[in-house]
Amino acid sequence: MLNNIETKWLYDFIVLEEHRSFTLAAEKRNISQSSFSRRIQALEAAVGFDIFDRSALPLQLTEQGRVFHAYIRNTLDDLEYQLNKLHGGDNYKNKITIAAAHSLSVFIMPELLKDVPDPQEKIFYVESIDVDEAVLNLKEGRSDFIFSFYNEDLMGEPFMHEKILESRLYPVCACDSTGKPLFDVSASSVPLLNYTETSYMGRQVSRYLSSVDSDKFTVNFVSSMSDLLKRMTKKGYGIAWLPDYSIQEELKNKELAILSMENAVIRMGVYLYRLDARLNVASEKFWRYMKGLSSESGL
Repeated sequence: MLNNIETKWLYDFIVLEEHRSFTLAAEKRNISQSSFSRRIQALEAAVGFDIFDRSALPLQLTEQGRVFHAYIRNTLDDLEYQLNKLHGGDNYKNKITIAAAHSLSVFIMPELLKDVPDPQEKIFYVESIDVDEAVLNLKEGRSDFIFSFYNEDLMGEPFMHEKILESRLYPVCACDSTGKPLFDVSASSVPLLNYTETSYMGRQVSRYLSSVDSDKFTVNFVSSMSDLLKRMTKKGYGIAWLPDYSIQEELKNKELAILSMENAVIRMGVYLYRLDARLNVASEKFWRYMKGLSSESGL
């Protein structure tokens, strides 16, 4: 079967998946649309299944096409990397694409990446995510990893996961000049800086508030970004639940204080997810490195 597949068809496939338009993809590949369509049809005939669902608008990958895309993208990346090395070059690096929750990419990712072995072999592409979009990108092989919180949809096949760390959300507020909390949570009304309801942290806070007398919490600011909520909290606008890894310095310097509220500390598992399909060499090395970190931490 492999003898019937031309490499140029595979590059055609990658470009078509990216643009989801035969017209745009043909222009990108600098051939006529009719010739481009024939090459995609030839590729589908060679592999023995439909790669694209042509009835969907915009064009969508089939389930088999999603898995195929993950393999081919990484195979071509490895091929270019190895050929570059054989020619004595050192200017081509394997790409590792990570979709990361915003707060994790800002506060955790730099620390995790600083000791990754063989940095000269790889280049990291890290983007903040909309979770639903990130899951779709992972399914279709456009991302190698998701670095995020617990997600039920990613805990089983066709995905793999590794727990990287255990984090906590603490209810905090700014401090006054004496280092005491600026707000009294026993008061009849407490201003709340909250997350959007669709965000992971927003769902966790909402679950807690639904279990207590939440009427006294008056929402006056909403954002999906914990870093922005932290800035607002430090300015004294209200209380907020903030992740431990983002407030260590502020707690130490008594800019923020943890509020005494029963059962208000929320645990959060942080995971690295991937598709159960072969990744490029650098991505597989990175996965093994992260699994090693997880083992060392005892998670």
